[in-house]
Amino acid sequence: MDLKNRAASLPKDLRRQIIMDYKERDLHKFLKELFQAMEPNYTVEITHGPREFGKDLVIVKTDRFTNDVIGVVVKRGDIKAKTLGVVDSLKEQVDQVLSKTSEKNLREIESQIQQAFKHPAEAKSILEELPVSDVFVVLAGEFSNQARTRLTAELSVKIFDINWLIDNFTEHYPHIFFEGEVIGFLENQTRELEENHRRAKSGKNLSEYFVDPLVRPINAPLEFNADTLKTVLKKRKKLPFLRLPEISKKARKLILLGDPGTGKTGAMAKLAIDMYKHASGYLLNSPGKSDKKIPVPVFVPAKKLLETESAEEFLTDYFGSEETKIRFQVDLIMVDGLDEIESANRRDVIDKLDRFSEEIGSPYILTSRKIDILNTLSEKYEKYELLPFEFSQALKLVSKLVSDKKVLATLEESLEKIQTQILLVPLSLMLLVELVEEHNEVPASITELYDRFFDMSLGREDRERGIQVLFDYLIKKRFLGVLAYREFKEKNRLEVPNADFQEFLDSYAEQYGWSQEKLSDFVREIERAGILNLREEVIFKHRSFLDYFAAFDVYENREDFEDLNGLIVDTYFDDLWGEIAFFYIGLRRKITPDLLERIYAHPSEELTTNLCKLFGGRLLQAGWHSPAQQHVDGIRNAIGYATKVRENFRKIVDSSEADVPDIVNDFMVLSLSNFSFNSSFLAPCIKDISQQMIASGSADDIYGAVALFWSIYRFMTPEEVKKNIDDLLAALSGLPDAKEQARILLLMTLIEQDKEVRKPIERQTRKLSRKSPEVFKALLPAKRKGFR
Repeated sequence: MDLKNRAASLPKDLRRQIIMDYKERDLHKFLKELFQAMEPNYTVEITHGPREFGKDLVIVKTDRFTNDVIGVVVKRGDIKAKTLGVVDSLKEQVDQVLSKTSEKNLREIESQIQQAFKHPAEAKSILEELPVSDVFVVLAGEFSNQARTRLTAELSVKIFDINWLIDNFTEHYPHIFFEGEVIGFLENQTRELEENHRRAKSGKNLSEYFVDPLVRPINAPLEFNADTLKTVLKKRKKLPFLRLPEISKKARKLILLGDPGTGKTGAMAKLAIDMYKHASGYLLNSPGKSDKKIPVPVFVPAKKLLETESAEEFLTDYFGSEETKIRFQVDLIMVDGLDEIESANRRDVIDKLDRFSEEIGSPYILTSRKIDILNTLSEKYEKYELLPFEFSQALKLVSKLVSDKKVLATLEESLEKIQTQILLVPLSLMLLVELVEEHNEVPASITELYDRFFDMSLGREDRERGIQVLFDYLIKKRFLGVLAYREFKEKNRLEVPNADFQEFLDSYAEQYGWSQEKLSDFVREIERAGILNLREEVIFKHRSFLDYFAAFDVYENREDFEDLNGLIVDTYFDDLWGEIAFFYIGLRRKITPDLLERIYAHPSEELTTNLCKLFGGRLLQAGWHSPAQQHVDGIRNAIGYATKVRENFRKIVDSSEADVPDIVNDFMVLSLSNFSFNSSFLAPCIKDISQQMIASGSADDIYGAVALFWSIYRFMTPEEVKKNIDDLLAALSGLPDAKEQARILLLMTLIEQDKEVRKPIERQTRKLSRKSPEVFKALLPAKRKGFR
């Protein structure tokens, strides 16, 4: 039921009482909204000033021939036989409003109206002085027959009473019955989030196609029974994303990590929408004024915190006015996109968020790409990973997006075939839907998916079908590449001021000899493609679009770079621009031996560098057409950094003096290895390498084999799983370090869930526990008194 219907369903006496309960100054604000809703082309301004008499609002009607200025006088309360003296007062006020009419000629009036339109900040004082041509009297109350007769006879004005107000507020501005500005704020926030994520082709808002993703804890909780592993397993279970607010109330500081395209922003937006709707439901079920504070979230991009110095300023800016702010209680602070600001500023954002959270008294959720986990390890944050969709979730999203049964059938069949070739995340699925809707064909990799999608968006199929386009799709693609690399990447920024964009456009047009008319046509076609937002600050509609086009520019001009591989290596290790290297390799569809060698020769033992090296599996997936030996070398090099990353984590945790069990570092390594190697394409090669690593008998190799086992477990047959476990258990008995044996046994228990297959793991764990109980104590958290 929409707001108008909800208002109409309220008893008329209740609506009357709600209007009557507002103070006169509040009624002025609501009347302004009402008049503006009834006549959107009129200008309405509140003009009440310090004088006792005068117009409370001014309505300016402007057309080609004339300007009409209507003064509005507002009175509150009933006028009956006992209060007829009010009519005299009202008549005096109306006379005063009309008294200036003869003082100025038409030219002066027009001049002042134009001035009011040109100078909005001064509009109130200008309009307050304008002579009027008509007066409306609005009475938030009822007239007795005698009062109505007198007013009608003695005043040549239009009179609107409480019944008129009830009917017209219900029809045009029902917000007044539900605390006006408050319900308006909630509606606007909800509408903005729904429309910002609207899928243009289907016309569906976010809530109509949203599928709740799953999240999983990255770090193990500190509170579990050290004597068993059941709780560890339980805590690794996947949870619906929409449960995060409940978790955040206990955790207070929650970080949500996810790969590009997993839908972090959309999921957070849906969470905020649900919370706003819940708050709106409270207002709709409790019409009229209330002093009870309404719990709501605050949802902002991370850069907003850089622009704000205090929690008070932060809230005032968000809610827009003090009157609105005081009606709400912030239940959750949601900050999106830590990775989308420069790394030097990220610590500042986290520090401010911590401070604001304490001052406001609210928990928070902060989102970022996975690599930013390293910036937060020194604090006791709860970290959750936003997972790609499972196949059933992907199908559910596709079915919500597609109404054509033939297209849906094609998509379902195609998804079944390629579910292991592309990441099942919202962005790639929506791109896939758009491609299949156009020509019933499915690409084989994420870069290929983007490549085909942008070709389609920029008009390749239009030209091939004989549809008139002014500019070839490759011209537009190259323009976006140059823009992404030169104006964004080279200047290290994620948004470009419109003035800089215009300067770039003029320079580009001059370079290619375009006239202003041709340039305007070009910009229109670029805008129509839906890849850029051309506002005060120009941005790519998704961060991965920016990375793709910057990579495309490097790929197109690769002969012009003196040391291309050096550039790709430096870019890969830049935590703001690293995805460019991924897309570049994807566009080439191969990774050269020299590039691979230089990546692993990159000097540094810092966590960021070692993480990038561990993530080398992603580069191999992007460069899928490389020789088989490249895959072998790449996997062996990448997985060799598993133990180094673990040690990096351990040093950071130790330096923070946080009481974090050592096994938590291993959970992180498993999660990050999964990000790198979880690929059916790499799985056959990884199986062979794992067997070689287990056979080597080296502790580091066996540890790496377990991390690879975790990553490709879902691509293995039950027979392969059993053999892998048997081989690992046999190799473990040869390790001299009991702590390393215990570590690997604990991780193997996490991987295998089948009770029968797990029995030999548990037997070997119990045997080691009896022999060396201290090693498990060193890995797992200590028992807490009274904690069972």
